[in-house]
Amino acid sequence: MLGSIAGYLTVPGYSDMFTAAGFGESVQRAATGADASVPPEAASVVGLVGDLDAVRARADAYAEAGLDEIALVPATAGDPGGERTLAAFAALTSAGCCG
Repeated sequence: MLGSIAGYLTVPGYSDMFTAAGFGESVQRAATGADASVPPEAASVVGLVGDLDAVRARADAYAEAGLDEIALVPATAGDPGGERTLAAFAALTSAGCCG
């Protein structure tokens, strides 16, 4: 997940969001062509990460803030965790989570 996030560090709009979220140093490094990486805590700041209750709370907070769409990108190729992620999120949405 961190590698996917790092790819957005220099994209206009996203770089502002990362800076506002406290990752300005990572944005600056990436802008110079140096290390394009983010610290591990970035995953939980910009994504739905954690146990089911944490994900539910974060998704509900996004919905309350006006977000009407969540992109779900689980790793599924040969990873049983991806299937578990999809099943858990399906259960959340069918239970009325997330707006």
